[in-house]
Amino acid sequence: MRKKPSHAAEEADVDITPLLDIVFILLIFFIVTATFLREKGIDVRTPEDTPPDDAVVPPPALLLAVQEDGFVRVNNVRVIDPASVKPVVQEFVAREPQGVVLVSAAPDSESGVAVRVMDQAQDGGARAVSLALQKEQQ
Repeated sequence: MRKKPSHAAEEADVDITPLLDIVFILLIFFIVTATFLREKGIDVRTPEDTPPDDAVVPPPALLLAVQEDGFVRVNNVRVIDPASVKPVVQEFVAREPQGVVLVSAAPDSESGVAVRVMDQAQDGGARAVSLALQKEQQ
């Protein structure tokens, strides 16, 4: 005797509700227990948009331009290694005690090199160190 195939074959359904519950509980657990770290950075103050005063004479400035290759151009004349910035700044401060140092970074230069140059300038005794970005050439 043959058995008759059942006409109403039931499909097996998988209930995923408990799986979703577990996933959401794990998500909440990881969000609550996550450690939120504060990123360290440099405090950069941008200048206000005020028109320049023609009567004010700017102080003498030393321009340190960080190039894409990692070297530093001093006053657009000579090229030095970033580690050699401190003696150059010390010489400038000895000549111009009220002078300021302007660090100009190329768009494709590494930011770490610009930060090292700024640190070297401060260690060299610069009264004020400013950071500027060069515009990309088209």
